[in-house]
Amino acid sequence: MKRFVIILTTLMLLAGQTAFAVEHRKKVAVLDFVLQGTGYETDAMGKFVSEWFITALVQEGRFDVIERGLMKKILEEQKLAMTGIIDQSTASKLGKILGVDFIISGTLLKLNNTMEINSRIIEVESGSILAAENVKSYTSVTLQDQVIALSEKIMSNFPLEGFIVQKTAASVTIDMGRRSGIKKGMKFMVFTDGKTIVHPVTGKVLDVEMIKTGMVLIKNVRSNLSEGEVILEYFENAIKYGHRVRSIYEPKQQITKAVVPTVKKPKAKPKKKKPKKKIAKNPSADSKKAKEIKQLFIWLKSDKPKEIRKAARQIAKSYNKHPGLMKTVELVLLKRYKEKTRNRNHTDAMSWLCNVLGASKDLKYKKTLETVKENAPARKLKSYATKNLKKLK
Repeated sequence: MKRFVIILTTLMLLAGQTAFAVEHRKKVAVLDFVLQGTGYETDAMGKFVSEWFITALVQEGRFDVIERGLMKKILEEQKLAMTGIIDQSTASKLGKILGVDFIISGTLLKLNNTMEINSRIIEVESGSILAAENVKSYTSVTLQDQVIALSEKIMSNFPLEGFIVQKTAASVTIDMGRRSGIKKGMKFMVFTDGKTIVHPVTGKVLDVEMIKTGMVLIKNVRSNLSEGEVILEYFENAIKYGHRVRSIYEPKQQITKAVVPTVKKPKAKPKKKKPKKKIAKNPSADSKKAKEIKQLFIWLKSDKPKEIRKAARQIAKSYNKHPGLMKTVELVLLKRYKEKTRNRNHTDAMSWLCNVLGASKDLKYKKTLETVKENAPARKLKSYATKNLKKLK
């Protein structure tokens, strides 16, 4: 009996793993794009766009894309066309016939010297449009480049999500690999679930609060697992085993406009140049400001609490809207506020960092000040965090 239970448990675990692996990959069908406008090289251009889309999606590795020839055969049996002009109800019916989760349809528009590709992503189960994307450029940009750019936009609507299954000091392992479409160099946001947001009347769960804990960069990809380097942690040991991860969309393909030729004006006769008066070189106000900001960054990253405190005082007074300095202030505070030391200057420095966040009056620092208020080892630091929380709008 005991042996039977062990075997049954093993089979259930394997089944669960298989179901989870399949969940990462969605089945997609791409219909032929409809041509609008005139001046196309061939009437088959809509089919070419469809083929390029299929290739781009397959190369990403995150979708099971139905092969065009197979789709054509199925649709011919059902006496349906492969055209991209379909309404949402027809798309839902078509998707169920093809056995896919999503359908991508769209149009190709050519007007004068511009080319525009419009696409819609239709969810088969609900029959609703999940997203609509488009790219537009001058004809000097190849149509295939436009398709690649549009396919990358489509990717942003399908972020990869998984879990951290192993954590060391500076690296993590996540439960997705090559089979899920993970590639070396991809970045993932790490987060954990916070409070559940429930409707006060219906009791329906509307959303779950997302608490970001850091960011990882994928360094090594295996079949079902990937290893990543921790490149950002919002506070010490913020990323933990069991936290969730979500891929970050970073566009690679850039669509640029064609260079419009300029009409050359006839050269005017050169005028005699007057000798310039020598002006004594004085450092400009901008130069002084840049040097000052650079020094503040150096002090913030210093191991000496007095230098951190000096920087914080100046930032609170003059630079509490500078994005780079404010981000560094927040990171230094989260990284060092829990340090146990008898050095009073350290507590003063951390308290002044709280003052900087309070002086900004920006609500986005509320979570950081609440964290310091709840977990700071020094009573004085807790007091400063509480006081500055009240200043945030």
